Amino acid sequence: MDIVELRTPTAILRHGRGRLIVLRPGSDGERVLDVPVSDLLKVRLNRRADDAVVIEIYLRYPTPVLTGVPADRTPLPVIIAEHDFPAATEIVDRINAHIMATQRIDVAAPDLRPPAPTWGRGGPIRADVERATRRMSPRREAKQAIAALHRYVTPEEYVLETAVVAAQPPAGNGSGLLAATTTRLLFIAIGDGRYAHELPIPVVVWARVTDTPTAGRGEIGPGRGATGIEVHDGSRTLHFAGADRADTERVTCALNFAVRRESADGAAGSADPGVAQLYSEWELLVERHSLGMVDDAQFQRYGRGILRSLPDGS
Repeated sequence: MDIVELRTPTAILRHGRGRLIVLRPGSDGERVLDVPVSDLLKVRLNRRADDAVVIEIYLRYPTPVLTGVPADRTPLPVIIAEHDFPAATEIVDRINAHIMATQRIDVAAPDLRPPAPTWGRGGPIRADVERATRRMSPRREAKQAIAALHRYVTPEEYVLETAVVAAQPPAGNGSGLLAATTTRLLFIAIGDGRYAHELPIPVVVWARVTDTPTAGRGEIGPGRGATGIEVHDGSRTLHFAGADRADTERVTCALNFAVRRESADGAAGSADPGVAQLYSEWELLVERHSLGMVDDAQFQRYGRGILRSLPDGS
């Protein structure tokens, strides 16, 4: 970035190359401030009670180091002349835009291209299925259902999230593996009478989590950390009781993401760029929680914010 300079009767304000520098006029050129723009909170023009026009520089830290020692106060005022007001407005806008750029977080959209399966002794293995099932809480009884999911997933769909739930009719009756993909909601029963039930994403209106789930056959009932999922297709609502709150919240978020994605792809206007970013933020939050970087309280608070950004996701 080119260096821009504003000379006032009391100071020289210089911005460029990632830094903001304030010098006192004179041959010595004493540095009053020399900090990276990332250390700034904001810069603004203000008229004081004595009618002086000043540029106020707010630093991010309560005791910023200005001249080698911590400063006693912030903002740092730079007095300007009345005729310098237009030039000061331009440099203040430029600095604030730079501050915003340093704070912006670019969230990469998820790569939802279905991966090609690899083949093992038990049949096909899909990388997206492996990632989704590893994120959910481990449950031994789901092993056969996970193997079936590897076979059931099609080359056109990407598996987003999975959870072990108990289904109620007409979605099923008993415990099973619930998988949200980019094209459908898939329930694979666990147990001797294995079967699968699917619901295409285009017919789903909304999905939401519930704090009062009803168990199917008593396998998974309400308990500490438990929650439920309701999925509405326009005429009926499917009910699932979750075994793990984090798992069911992830599936709900993924299902609403798939609904929004389908709606955006089929709309006449441009797709909503925030949908993919929300899902990426959710995946990042889940990963940080699993690594212990985010505690349970933070995970629930941040997760609710992401869920509420999607339609009927709360």
